[in-house]
Amino acid sequence: MHAFSEGKILSEPEPRRLQDLGEGIGQLIRVMILEDMTVAVFPWGSITVPIELEARLRELLGKKIGILRLDGKFHIREVR
Repeated sequence: MHAFSEGKILSEPEPRRLQDLGEGIGQLIRVMILEDMTVAVFPWGSITVPIELEARLRELLGKKIGILRLDGKFHIREVR
């Protein structure tokens, strides 16, 4: 499984695309649209998800969340 945690700092300025079984976890600090994709920004970097997930992510701004890609689908949850 490829995971990105809040303690890991990415050296790339470009948002990453999660591979299958990839997960991004951390405090969601910004959500934006870039080239027909939604970009979720965390302290450690950013990842892209389908544009239809923008509204769900905006509801979670400022919270610690996890985004998991499994079988090509994205699963978003608040981490408590």
